[in-house]
Amino acid sequence: MRKANVNNQLLTTTSWDTICFPIKSVPSREVLPDGHRMIPTDRQHFIVGTMPDEERQIFAVQSPRYSLIPNSIIRDAVTEVAGAEQDVHIRYSRNGEFAINVLLPDETTVGSNDVIQRQLTFTNSYTGKSQLAIQGTEMKRVRQQKVRVAYYRQICSNGMMGWADDFVSLDQYLNWLVTGHTPENANVKGLEWVYESAETERAYQHIFTHRGINLKQFQAFLVNFLRDFMRYAKECPSPTHDVFNVLHDTAVTDRQEAAKLVRKVGVSQKLVEAAMERMAIEESVLATGPNAWLLYNGVNHALFNGNSGLTLPARYALDEKAFHAIASHYIL
Repeated sequence: MRKANVNNQLLTTTSWDTICFPIKSVPSREVLPDGHRMIPTDRQHFIVGTMPDEERQIFAVQSPRYSLIPNSIIRDAVTEVAGAEQDVHIRYSRNGEFAINVLLPDETTVGSNDVIQRQLTFTNSYTGKSQLAIQGTEMKRVRQQKVRVAYYRQICSNGMMGWADDFVSLDQYLNWLVTGHTPENANVKGLEWVYESAETERAYQHIFTHRGINLKQFQAFLVNFLRDFMRYAKECPSPTHDVFNVLHDTAVTDRQEAAKLVRKVGVSQKLVEAAMERMAIEESVLATGPNAWLLYNGVNHALFNGNSGLTLPARYALDEKAFHAIASHYIL
């Protein structure tokens, strides 16, 4: 049996079984040897699970009020709506972080031959360091119905968020870049939802604070959400896709300048080098010159495939900053 790995490197799978292992919240007295006790009174429960081919692992220490959301809840909702054969592409760490990408069948291209598919991304964690997120955004506010569309890129299995989809058009997004909201402090709303009753709104808020969650109600919420999203995603316009196409048509003439741009938003030098290497590989595969689309994909690939201690939310945050910075530099 393999020992748990403290490295936060992301692994990939297309099987729910890899991430839907037994997981539960257990009082510390049931885990600690006799004669031991937990001093912190606010954290008395261990989040305990056993990943395939791993030892029994304590992912986090939480309060009794903490509501654990097992990945099996997400799996069951997806299966109910889309069937057991629904394609998924999952990134996960052995430390208990998960990015679950539900791939939609419709395909489109960037340029003439770079195929991407729309997808829905759930981010979950057993570490307690981040909350459940949909399309890269923790949902703590309830204002209006607004949903991003994420993308799966077939050539490299990248998953890319629709960071410009909070805007109704490419022009509106570019105007936002110009009007003082720099990439470094960009704060994009992401997915938000309206509910009719205060009672439902309070229940919704509980879901995303991991407190007092009724898992049956939460799964029902996911089922309804998935049904709505599947319909919406087929018809909704995506300014992000428009940005992708403009980036594709914009050459990168100075590789050192491009590397400095990515480094400036906070990506480590090691990952910047990996991003530039990936961009060069894809130039060869696609028989094209360097362009801003391949630069962004290189960054995305490095962030989610590189050996790094970054948490999933930190990777998404850097990916968003890099997207806005590259769009601002090469389009404006």
